[in-house]
Amino acid sequence: MFRSDGLPVWADRHDITADVAAHDHDFLEIALVTQGRALHVAVDGDHPVRPGSAVVIPPNQWHAYRECEDLVVFDCFVAPELVHSTLPFLDAELPLMAGLHASTLPLPQRVQLGSGELSAAIAELYSMSDTTAGPRSRVQIIGHLLIYLDLLNHSWAAEDSMERRRRAKLHPAVSSAVKVMEDDPGRSWTLAELGALTSMERTYLVRLFQRDLGVSPIAYLNQLREQAAARLLVQTDQSVARIGAQLGWGDAGYFARRFKAAYGLTPSAYRRRALKGQDWDHSPTGHESTGR
Repeated sequence: MFRSDGLPVWADRHDITADVAAHDHDFLEIALVTQGRALHVAVDGDHPVRPGSAVVIPPNQWHAYRECEDLVVFDCFVAPELVHSTLPFLDAELPLMAGLHASTLPLPQRVQLGSGELSAAIAELYSMSDTTAGPRSRVQIIGHLLIYLDLLNHSWAAEDSMERRRRAKLHPAVSSAVKVMEDDPGRSWTLAELGALTSMERTYLVRLFQRDLGVSPIAYLNQLREQAAARLLVQTDQSVARIGAQLGWGDAGYFARRFKAAYGLTPSAYRRRALKGQDWDHSPTGHESTGR
């Protein structure tokens, strides 16, 4: 997977001139856009990326690029055992990394760096990829990785604080209802149950959700289920029917209609699209090949 020196970290710059099919890896990938624009596609949707956009992609999480325009991505690849065994303190020190492990089905973490942070990040990436000075030192490489992660975490934390402030503005009843649904999206929650749990009359709870989140409680629950279904379709080999059932949609036809309304594809077609490019090798070798 990594270079012949056996170190569990590698960085490499890629010029991407065409769309990149959906693919995944068994290592952590940090993709930093240094030039151009594109849509980065993953289970959390299609996101425009531009210089300074960084995406931290968990192992075994598919992603793709579309509508690429003069795109240059500087990738950093990290073996999972380095994070879990050698650097177990990262979750405690860097909330960005903890966010990757907050769920059994983690979403990519997205960061937007300013120009100064982008320059500093590129310097660390070049240090990780430089082999001109001879064999790379494990200590030096991990040191550059830690500085890079700290740069990303600093910008991520600033963005996350804005999200926390937004969440803090939610009515307590909305926050409570959101938490229980996020903890158990497969449960057949009803407005009556959510009202009882939050000590709120259900019609008023609906109005609070509409005011704070722009959707009703049940619509929010459906969004959670759709996102969880998308992750399970790609990350597991469970049948479509089983995925729907465990997320509270026992009727496979209804599940398919709900999913298609959200993603524009049936669950089976979504899975095929995600797996179509699984043999695309975005490996740390300095070149790419297109998916089949």
